[in-house]
Amino acid sequence: MSSAGVPNHISSAYEDFLGRFLQAAEDCNCTVSTPSRPIRSSFFPGADGAEVVFDTSLLLKKLPSRRLPGGKRLDVAIRARETLSRTNWSILKSTVYVNYFVVSDPAVYLVQCLHYDFVRGGQKSHPLFHLQLDSEMIPDDRLLELGLNLDEVRRESAARECWITTRIPTADMTFPSVLYCIAGDHLPEAVFTQFAQQSNKIRERLPVLDFAELKSSMESSPRHFKSFHWFAHMFNERN
Repeated sequence: MSSAGVPNHISSAYEDFLGRFLQAAEDCNCTVSTPSRPIRSSFFPGADGAEVVFDTSLLLKKLPSRRLPGGKRLDVAIRARETLSRTNWSILKSTVYVNYFVVSDPAVYLVQCLHYDFVRGGQKSHPLFHLQLDSEMIPDDRLLELGLNLDEVRRESAARECWITTRIPTADMTFPSVLYCIAGDHLPEAVFTQFAQQSNKIRERLPVLDFAELKSSMESSPRHFKSFHWFAHMFNERN
């Protein structure tokens, strides 16, 4: 599929943020695999011409992990799919999938799947922003493109699949937000601090989410964060 044109401040913001993250990861001896298509070519026409879809993925090998014993390593695959409005370049929909693998050569164990979700206007009975624990792997063709040998992956057995639907309200976890938190979770403090300082200069250029209902709900009780805020789209009078 041919890529779609987007303003330079949008494509360069994604490119610069990802570049800072990859440099921080590589400074910690993490090996990073990305698609052959560069970030600037990862924006595609939406179905109706009024939207653009950003779609990319990456694989982090040997991500630092304090909890793994010697002889094992942590690999993390990420896929982001975000829909942007051509009108104001806000984010209308964002889903970021994260798959965690523990590698004990030659076996690769899938240990956790999750995704972060947002849809403008919300979904019934869903927190507007949320993390969902599940057993959904990133599509095989994406993982193969990133160099993961699927023949070595030992997927969860049926008895251990994530049967329970758990949606946990979160902040607005877009692709850059997920990378930011992964850096905080796994990179040494000094490396993360430097990355945070550098990437914070980029954030003003990144597109933002469109969440009017949540904003209105939170402004009505500015002294408190309450769980019902994340379901405000279901009870707003405009709906």
